[in-house]
Amino acid sequence: MLVDDAQAIASRWMADLDLTTLIRERLRESTMPEGRVDLVAIGKASPEMAHAARTVLAGRVRREILVCDDAALRGVSVDNALVGEHPVPGEGSLHAGRAVVSFLESADHADATLFLISGGASSLCVLPAPPLTLDDLDEIWRAALRAGVDITTLNQIRATTSLIAGGVLLRYVRTKLTKSLVLVDNVVSGAPWVASAMTYDYSPTGDEVNTLWAKIDVDASLRLKLLAAFEERSRVMASRPSPIHENVVVGEPAMMLSSAIEEASQRGYRVVDMGARVIGDVGSVAHEWGKVVVNASEQTAVIGVGEVTVQVEGSGVGGRCQEFAWLMAKELNGGSRHSAFVARTSDGRDYVEGVAGAWVMNDTMARLDEVGFDWLTVAQAHDTYPALRALGQLIKGGHTGWNLCDVYVALVD
Repeated sequence: MLVDDAQAIASRWMADLDLTTLIRERLRESTMPEGRVDLVAIGKASPEMAHAARTVLAGRVRREILVCDDAALRGVSVDNALVGEHPVPGEGSLHAGRAVVSFLESADHADATLFLISGGASSLCVLPAPPLTLDDLDEIWRAALRAGVDITTLNQIRATTSLIAGGVLLRYVRTKLTKSLVLVDNVVSGAPWVASAMTYDYSPTGDEVNTLWAKIDVDASLRLKLLAAFEERSRVMASRPSPIHENVVVGEPAMMLSSAIEEASQRGYRVVDMGARVIGDVGSVAHEWGKVVVNASEQTAVIGVGEVTVQVEGSGVGGRCQEFAWLMAKELNGGSRHSAFVARTSDGRDYVEGVAGAWVMNDTMARLDEVGFDWLTVAQAHDTYPALRALGQLIKGGHTGWNLCDVYVALVD
């Protein structure tokens, strides 16, 4: 079945990539001193990254602290793990932020600090500069979602008022050397903006932050609080970090793309490579992909990785991959040849728990009457999850231990 091929192509990277191997290679390639290491893992993939690092460092880890989401801990036994909230920070996130700062400031007898950074850290571990509160962070996130800004812009907005993000975290380190191994999920700007540039210095001017804040619609009182928080953060950033620091990419979306292309070629498809930076409004991207699929002249696989943008209004339930798949159902509709489209996340959660993504075929639109849904109504309400569930076209999800980006595969037979 065509959709089985598409799912196999979209999942090939999971068999090809191994975190322990990647971390061993990156530590060998860069400067990591012999001696005792403090380990700080923050993000959705932190339990797996920390396990891999402990394996590679072979007993050199002196202390460690982990911050992740609750999904990452299900069925996994991890000591010293703190659970934050995602995608909107909560009390757990705030507690984690304070705990990480305390951990770094109390370093004793360690020779180096190793950060393991993966996506989701911007929400899972927070320390807003006063006078900002958790409620303010919630409103900023919702305003960004309404505005449809890309993830880099959102992370920049977050960093402007954070006492962790944008390199502030390095100001608390007490060891002489630090290194960050970064698992990249940001296809717009790469490693520097994973986790809101947690271990990359970011010192915007007042004009630059005003330009950023203008992209989201928040009220005047919140803008005043943003300004005060930015000034507090700038005061902290004025001090230079004491350790010698290095950022190293441990894994990135292009690796997923390479695996998918290899699998498609082995299955006999002519590959159209859409690249490792599939971004932009989901409707525009779906239309672009639809034209490529319609014009395919032979057995073809259209493959790309990235993160499309969904501008959400209303109370519909769904995720980025489900939205992309739903729009592709219309693009594939009525074609004279069999076609299928799969969109799936790398972390195993497409906003809805237990859902990793979705798939559609050229006959999906014709089946909607059977399940009682109207395509346009669902699209306008961004309520894709109930419709795709009724169709039986959701991809089962669960924590994968990775956080890269999404994989998109369209096949034409």
